[in-house]
Amino acid sequence: MFYSIVSQTKFWRSVLGLALGFAVIFIVIKGLLAQGSFLIFFNSWRNVLGLILGSLIYGFFAAYSRFYKHFKARKQ
Repeated sequence: MFYSIVSQTKFWRSVLGLALGFAVIFIVIKGLLAQGSFLIFFNSWRNVLGLILGSLIYGFFAAYSRFYKHFKARKQ
């Protein structure tokens, strides 16, 4: 079941969409907590790399859970 979910292009589009949404929300909240300095987050490459990896991991697990529920419901 894992390979049938991961091999779909819809799944990867969903992963990227969720990752982008998470990253934007994270940057906005981080900027508001830093009192409006939205670009200060990008000063370190570690922050950017952590944001990219964290967003992709979040997007992968969130999309996989949605697709898994869909496949499970369709089999029953």
